[in-house]
Amino acid sequence: MPAPLPVASGAKRRKVGADSQTPSATEKRHASRIFAPFRTLGHVTSAVPFAVSTLGQSFVITTVVGTAFQMYDAASLHLLFVSSPPTTALITGVSTQFHFVYAIWGSSLGVFRRGRLEYAVDTGSDTPLRKLLVFGSFVCVATDDAIYVFRFASADKATPPELYTTIVLPPGVGSVVKLVHPHTYLNKIVVATVSYILLFNVRTGTLVFQSTPFTDALLTDIDSAPALDTLGLVFDDGTLQLYNLRYNKVLFELSCQQRTTSVSFRSDGSAHIVVGTADGDLYFYDLNRKRRVHILRDVHTASHGGVVRVAFLNGQPVFVTAGGDNSLREYVFDPEPSTSTSNLIVSSPRTLRSRAGHSLPPTHLVFADDAGHFLISASRDRSLWLFSLRKDAQSHEFSQRESVGSSGKRRAGAVGSLREKFPEITALAYEATKKGEWENVVTAHVGEAFARTWDADRGIVGRFRLASTDKTTVSTVGISFCGNFAMLGSAAGSVDIYNLQSGQHRRRIRAHRKAVTGVAVDGLNRTVITASADGEVQFREFKTLALVSKLSLSTPAMKMLLHRATELIAVALANNTIVVLDLSARRVVRELRGHAGGITAFDFSADGRWIVSASEDSTVRTWDLPTGSCVDAAHVASVVTALRVSGDGGEWLATAHRDGVGINLWTNRTLFREMTLARVREVETEMGEPTLGGEGAEGLLCGAIKLESDDDEEEDEEEEASGTYMSPEQLDPKLVTLTTLPRTRYSTLANLDIIKARNKPIAPPKQPEKVPFFLTLGGNATIPKEEVKPGTATVRRKKVDDGMSVFQRALIRAHAMDDYTDVITHLKSLSPAATDLELRTFATSLPPTPSAPATPAEMTSYFIRALTFHLTLRRDYDLVHAWMALLLRVHGGYLMSCTTAGGDGFEEEVAEALRGWKKVEERERGRVDELVGYCNGVINFLRLE
Repeated sequence: MPAPLPVASGAKRRKVGADSQTPSATEKRHASRIFAPFRTLGHVTSAVPFAVSTLGQSFVITTVVGTAFQMYDAASLHLLFVSSPPTTALITGVSTQFHFVYAIWGSSLGVFRRGRLEYAVDTGSDTPLRKLLVFGSFVCVATDDAIYVFRFASADKATPPELYTTIVLPPGVGSVVKLVHPHTYLNKIVVATVSYILLFNVRTGTLVFQSTPFTDALLTDIDSAPALDTLGLVFDDGTLQLYNLRYNKVLFELSCQQRTTSVSFRSDGSAHIVVGTADGDLYFYDLNRKRRVHILRDVHTASHGGVVRVAFLNGQPVFVTAGGDNSLREYVFDPEPSTSTSNLIVSSPRTLRSRAGHSLPPTHLVFADDAGHFLISASRDRSLWLFSLRKDAQSHEFSQRESVGSSGKRRAGAVGSLREKFPEITALAYEATKKGEWENVVTAHVGEAFARTWDADRGIVGRFRLASTDKTTVSTVGISFCGNFAMLGSAAGSVDIYNLQSGQHRRRIRAHRKAVTGVAVDGLNRTVITASADGEVQFREFKTLALVSKLSLSTPAMKMLLHRATELIAVALANNTIVVLDLSARRVVRELRGHAGGITAFDFSADGRWIVSASEDSTVRTWDLPTGSCVDAAHVASVVTALRVSGDGGEWLATAHRDGVGINLWTNRTLFREMTLARVREVETEMGEPTLGGEGAEGLLCGAIKLESDDDEEEDEEEEASGTYMSPEQLDPKLVTLTTLPRTRYSTLANLDIIKARNKPIAPPKQPEKVPFFLTLGGNATIPKEEVKPGTATVRRKKVDDGMSVFQRALIRAHAMDDYTDVITHLKSLSPAATDLELRTFATSLPPTPSAPATPAEMTSYFIRALTFHLTLRRDYDLVHAWMALLLRVHGGYLMSCTTAGGDGFEEEVAEALRGWKKVEERERGRVDELVGYCNGVINFLRLE
């Protein structure tokens, strides 16, 4: 008997061991030091049939997406739960019952509650599980040759189910199509194979009934009718049969002349049945009249298998369809205002609501706002989508219904089939400046000599077709920062500029000998930059398109991107290299080498400091532009086809991959923790991809807070992965080093008198009012309060027995040893007010005695020598000057008198210390001024060049 997999008792959130068959995707992996997986967008459903269940008066739809499933509220199609953790293999079937969801993958059966895995059971099967059925306390899972029946010991399903019996299918019946539990058939299930209908008693494990074989066609789906003993059967030749199970008799049959995939009965009182086909159509039949009443065409894409499943909601005139094209749709029948019961439904069903995403991998991505809320995506399925990163219900597809005639009115209805959609998008440009005023998206399409405009605010195709004047295919597009102009680059090398508000053509120039691969305009509309497959990057005046300068590259330019804030231009070359150009200098400033395949996508970070690039070698690299080095590199499971960094400080990295229809989101870990990045030379690890539920995601909380349950070993791995570098206190003794203390520490010293005057109380403290008797201690005594006398110092110094402070004794001891390191360390630990108090007590110290062997003049000279000593070390340059400024402000008159002639021996010692300070300070100041002036001259010379 297979044993249940180990699980923490009574705990939903737990750490799962490697032996519990939970997927490795949930394990915390730090392949990339910068980017951590967050979640995946755009997944709705797959080719695995969905499940429908009732929860009170609500309907819940459960769809399968790879290694997870999603639960939607049928009343709004809002996403309720995403399963967690991901399964170790693709889910092949789901079933729902009340609060529980049952899923099968590989040879395992998992039981989930509110999306969380409660426990999993290994069936011990050598072949993968295919079908699943749950009824009562039984759970039946089927493989190609056997059925495993599990049973729960308790009604609350607190413990995993135990294997009740195993039913071996008779030889030659074919593969299992579906498991059904007919109404009133106690402890019995119908097993439909491609050639037979079998009825088994699960309690005894015996075969009760076997139908005659189906020889004309293969069975594809069955459904239990509201009438007793009746099943609906559909075959791959388009035949629909109404079959009586008790008498093994076909009541009647119909045909739709297409390969059928799914069937469902209506149960709200109307004798209707719906059949889904592999071409994506839905056929509706009236069983009383025995004829077809409606057809819905192109509900799902035929290239993805058409309709995977269609199901009527119990007792409702609403049905749900799903297909392999990643779409889930709801339709409703509206009753006619008629009293005749035979003609309640005469109109065709209408779309009620839907959820969908790309059915083929995305090819272009762009963030639609700086906040990182919306993401525009184009795909190979010829669609354009706007996805919300915060709420899936806000995602929608752009309408491709164009306006007709000069009036600009749009035709009613939606685009019904793939044949009516625009060709695949090859280039995409977006600008948010004029959003809501006129079109702000421009796209180029396969084989078309014009570009289309789109309105991102309304989600529709725009009014204009911007034609290429040389009649060749548009190869690239761009929009100016002001949002008024669109630029088109053609396959013949021409560049056209259009006004987006009016759609009028403004300028044209034959710029290159080969196809234009990139076009952009700087932020002030002064310069147009174009890149071409002929290996040239040209800079032209925006108003006249006159050539100002051009730069010849070693190989053809494949892609180009401008970062307007820094005026840096990144160009991907055919030799797998990215070159960075300076728009002002119009020359190459960086050359980034490291990819082993062609560059597929790249983007600047928000501040222009990084470039994140992807290549055909399945790697994602991050380049640090100031140093020109690769600071992060990791493998991905599938080649990245599109890549974008969000504009809100670079919090999000969005990637689209060649083998998936979703969009992966990654968080920037450098925003949540301190990290020093060093050069990376080889790629040795693989990035764990995001999941639907965001397991292991590092977001605002996960990245900033270390959980108490994390052990020290994980912290060490985190530090090692982040590449934390501890900088020494001084890189070189020849360098002048500023202090690492907060700036307020030394800036407060310079303005301490002003701060004290501002914080001085306006009125003396008032005596507190007498408190009520019930707030007193013991009913009579009041809480004693400490009396504060006016003028009392608020900063207290720690003193020793001889009446001198710790700082003064350390200063005397340091002078005797001629080492002031401890004094400076102690002084740096004092607050600005405590430092001020220590310096003011130099003039009030006691005369020299055996216990206090230093005069105020000696203490002052010792302090000046300590500052001089630290200045010679070239450390804390700004802090040392702040301390000296405080000393001069507090004891300026006294120090001035020490430098006059006629002073005693102690005053001469102070004057000697001041002369030593002046000599060292002038030497260091002159050296710093000389170095700063030299660097300034070099920079000015480079700018002129």
